[in-house]
This record gives sequence, C-alpha cells and structure tokens, in this order.
Amino acid sequence: MSGSAGSPDVTARPARGSNLLIAFLRSPLEPATWRATLAIVLGLGIAILSIGALSACFSAGGSLLIWLIGIPIIGLGIELSRIFARVERWRMTLVDRRPLLPHSYRPFDGLPHRPYGPWIRAWAETEFLDANRWRDVVYVLILFPLAALEFTVAVGLWVTAIGLVATPLLFTGLRSAGVEPFLTETPRAWAMMVAIAVLVGLALVPVAASVSRGVMILHRAVVEGLLCVDPTEALRQDVERLRGSRSAALELEATELRRIERDLHDGAQQRLVALAIDLGLAEDRIDSDPASAKTLVADAREQARLALTELRDLVRGTAPAILVDRGLVPALGAVAGGCPVATVVDSGLQPGARLPAAVERAAYFVVAESLANVAKHSSATRCDVSLHREGASLVVEIRDDGVGGATVVSGGGLAGLRDRVEALDGTLGISSPTGGPTVVRVELPTGEGPAGEPSIGEPPTGDVQAGPA
Repeated sequence: MSGSAGSPDVTARPARGSNLLIAFLRSPLEPATWRATLAIVLGLGIAILSIGALSACFSAGGSLLIWLIGIPIIGLGIELSRIFARVERWRMTLVDRRPLLPHSYRPFDGLPHRPYGPWIRAWAETEFLDANRWRDVVYVLILFPLAALEFTVAVGLWVTAIGLVATPLLFTGLRSAGVEPFLTETPRAWAMMVAIAVLVGLALVPVAASVSRGVMILHRAVVEGLLCVDPTEALRQDVERLRGSRSAALELEATELRRIERDLHDGAQQRLVALAIDLGLAEDRIDSDPASAKTLVADAREQARLALTELRDLVRGTAPAILVDRGLVPALGAVAGGCPVATVVDSGLQPGARLPAAVERAAYFVVAESLANVAKHSSATRCDVSLHREGASLVVEIRDDGVGGATVVSGGGLAGLRDRVEALDGTLGISSPTGGPTVVRVELPTGEGPAGEPSIGEPPTGDVQAGPA
C-alpha cells in the first residue's frame, strides 16, 4: 500500500529535518548572515547617536520651555527622530531586501508668507500632533537597549566562537613566549583541551550565525510595527483613495453635464427658438410685407451668430482650443490676459513642453476659476501664477495680494476645483488668512519622470506678462 493516495509520506519529516540541519550548518557561509552581523554592529552606533541627539534636544528644550525657545528645540529632536527612523528602515534592508513602506507624516500646510501667528500654529500642530512622529520618538527611545542587547548577544557569541576556534594559535603563541605552565604540563592534556575548545568553537559558529540572523529578523518586526505601514493597510488606504478619486470624478462629470445642459437651455437653445420664430414670421410676411420680412431675416441671422458664439464658448469651456493646439502655458497667458487684475504667468516648463491632456485641462480650469475669484472677490491689485515640475508632479500656484478669507464651501467653485484635482489623484491647498495674501497651490501627478524638465531652483524659461498694467 506504499503507493496509495491516502498513505502518509513517511520521508517528508526526516527530509525537512535534514534540510533544517543543513541550513543551520551552512548559515555561517550565507551572505545574509554577514549582512545581519553588519546591521547589528551598525545598530549600536546608530542607537548611541540617536539617543544622544534626542536626549540633548529634549533636555535642552525642556529646560528652556519657560522662555519658549525650547519648543523649536524639542521639534528639532522630533525631526531628528524621523531621520534616524529613515536610517533604521534602510538598515533593515540589509537583513531582508524586501522594501519597507514608511508610515505617512502629517504634512505642514503652513506657508512662509503667512502671518506669524497662523504659520507658527500650523507648524506646532504638524510637529506635535502627529502620531507617527511620536512613534519615531518612541522607537529611538527603545532602540538603544535593544541594540545593546543584540550587540552583546550576537557579538559575544561570535567572539567566543572565534576565540575557541583560534585556541591552537593561542596555545602555540604562549608556548613560544615561554609561559611556564605550557612548558611543564603534559602535552597530551593540553592537546585534549585544545581539541575540545576547537570543537566547541566550531559548534558555536553556526549558533552565532543563526542567532545573528534571528535577532535581526525580530528587530525588523519591531521596525515594521513602529515605523512602517502594514502592506494590507497600505492596500486598503489605496483602495479608499481610489474610491474617493472615482467618486470625485463621477461628481465632476455630473456637474459638467449639468453645466452644459444649463448653458444649452439658457443660451443657445433660446437663441435657436428665437431664430425659428423670426424665420416663421418672415415666411408669413415675405409676400405681403417684404421690408418687414427682410428685417426679420436679418434678426434671425444675428440670432444664429449669437447661438454659434455661445456654442463656441461652451465648447471652449470643455476644452479650450488654444489649450489643445498650443499647450498649457499659452492658454494660461490668454486667460491672464482677460483678467482685470494685473497678472503675471511664470513658467518653469521647457518651451513647447506638453503634459497629459487631463493634467493640462485640470491646471487650466484651476487657474481660470482662481483668476475669476480674484477679480470678483479679492480686491487685489496684482496676481502671480507660477507652474513648475517637482519630480513627477506639476505644481501650480496662484497668489494674489487681496483681502484673503477664501474658504472651500460645499457646492462652491473651489470645491469643484478640489474635486477636479482629486479626480486625478492630485492635491489642492488653500492659504487665505484674513487680510491676505491668498495662495492656491495644486499638485497634479503627471505619470512622467522629470526628464527633460528643469530641476527645482533652475531659472524659469520666461515670464508671460498679462492683464492690465
């Protein structure tokens, strides 16, 4: 019955045990063992530096809290913890090459041009109310005892194993130096002791290798728990983000359809109805009153011209011809030229550079709506529009020197812009304190690398002066 399907494989368990034994004996020769040992040695140095820096910042900051100078010093300690957390995630890749997903941090949405009060408050909220920043601090605090324990155990085993294996060299050196006990004792007894020491050392070598790798695997689990995002949780967040983007895209599409329907009903449709009425009246009067019929035909022709104009404007509201034909920068220059507020468009893109159509349209409508808001509500005398690439994203900023106070209201124009941007997985931020200035910042992923684009800090290719001087 040895070949029956229901009979157990009696060789599986011994084979598995022999594989484990072979892996245990070969562990000192594996590159992963030496990477783990290197990670342990580096870990003690990193732990000493991190706990020293954090202790210095927190001690100095705590003692100076009464003068308020300690607050930024403590913030510096928190930011140093973020740096050491990044180093630790890199150190764990020495043990296991699988990448680690760092947890996200609360973004700092304050801008340097804001008044001191709101800017400082935004910085303090970002720095001290971010749970993941404090997780980095907690990790730095527990890193030193963990690293010291790992170093003691692993390096202690390695030193002991290597020392026992090197006993013959030590024995020969002591005899050559003329140390008395090694000259008078029975050589056979010393040879037996040396042989036992070598055998114990050889047995400890795979133990030290396995312990080093095991210790770092456990440490990686600690790093994953405190400094990283669980892959399942990251996938869930991506699904939620994509669901939100899809909802924003559907809402944007419905809004655009309602706008087109309203514009057609209120504009072109009414013109065409008037056109049909005028032509009907002209038909009735063409024999009895030719002069009146001629006037009605002229009116009908004017209604047709106005209907064409409104249809053209409606199409431009969906996809402006200059945007499709010449690109984003000329289209923004045309929009700025129609703004009653003096507007300058500063482009950091290369001449003639084109972006994905959806990105160009979103950036165009963000600028167009923002300039419309500036003209209607801000009482501004100047507006600046800048756009440049940051990595694989297009960044657009609209800044005016108006009275400020702009907010995102459900159903409002800014809410529509936010939905349009989020539909492309972008972000829209607004800084508009009372008294101004107002800054609208949009980041749109382009799905492209930064190749061919100037890096941050390079001079822009040129300004487009638009709007009334």
